Amino acid sequence: MICKYCQNNCIKKGIRITGKQCYQCKNCKRYQQSAYTKTPITQEQYNWVLNLHNEGNSLSGIGRLLHISASSVQRVIIKLVGLITKPVICENGEEYEMDELCTFCGKKRNRIWVIYAINRKTKRVVDFVVGRRTLENIRVVVNSILTLNPICISTDKMNIYPSLIGKNRHKTHVRCTNCIERKNLTLRTWLRRLNRKTICFSKSENMLYNSMFLLVYG
Repeated sequence: MICKYCQNNCIKKGIRITGKQCYQCKNCKRYQQSAYTKTPITQEQYNWVLNLHNEGNSLSGIGRLLHISASSVQRVIIKLVGLITKPVICENGEEYEMDELCTFCGKKRNRIWVIYAINRKTKRVVDFVVGRRTLENIRVVVNSILTLNPICISTDKMNIYPSLIGKNRHKTHVRCTNCIERKNLTLRTWLRRLNRKTICFSKSENMLYNSMFLLVYG
């Protein structure tokens, strides 16, 4: 067999679980097959991916349970997110809490935040942003809350919030963010890539956003 990458000769190198012969190039050492087949994913598997994802399973774990590859699970999640419409929130005069949830992306040294807000009464996520903890990203979530004419917005004592929210609506007293702190724990429990002290962190910012969107609105 001729290598598909460097056009050199390949040798037989093991057999996959599916029974297909694998080859390895003598020059570039890359593994490959003579032919690849793509197994179609059924609607039932789509439903299982949604349910297993929202139950806290990792992409690799979902793939093992459904006998499909982790990359196929990733493509299914992206497609499911494209089919979901973000709900329009129509409420007025409610109380909200806002916080930033820290995680990793790509490597442990690369920190990234999920900035989001919830309704204190219903515990429903109003809006969220995935990215750096910058003024622009925080402003997006704050503006989403301000359009709902809130009574107050409770946050921690980070110095960015007062200028964005305004003193008359901003609260930072003790235990004013208990609900969203408990929501942080819920999100870390139900979404594997948000767990602390784990190797199951997100490899891309886009996939972290898709997983959050599917969990919150799916």
